[in-house]
Amino acid sequence: MTHAVEIQSLSHRYDQAVALHEVTLQLPAGRTIGLVGPDGVGKSTLLALIAGVKRMQSGHITVLGCDVADAGMRQQLAPRVAF
Repeated sequence: MTHAVEIQSLSHRYDQAVALHEVTLQLPAGRTIGLVGPDGVGKSTLLALIAGVKRMQSGHITVLGCDVADAGMRQQLAPRVAF
């Protein structure tokens, strides 16, 4: 099975508040997936990082084969991802 999104050891903070801590996740291609949880648990932060609109602090994200940390790849990815 191929993955549309692969996340490894992703962490993100807002000053002292931890939004995401060491998240590792694979989302399969060709599926509809829901992200559900209470307010303030990092859902929007995770989606913004996947879309490449928020700068990664640590970890690695690949979306549709593109490394989100690479500015050129983010530019190629932008027309293919809605956020």
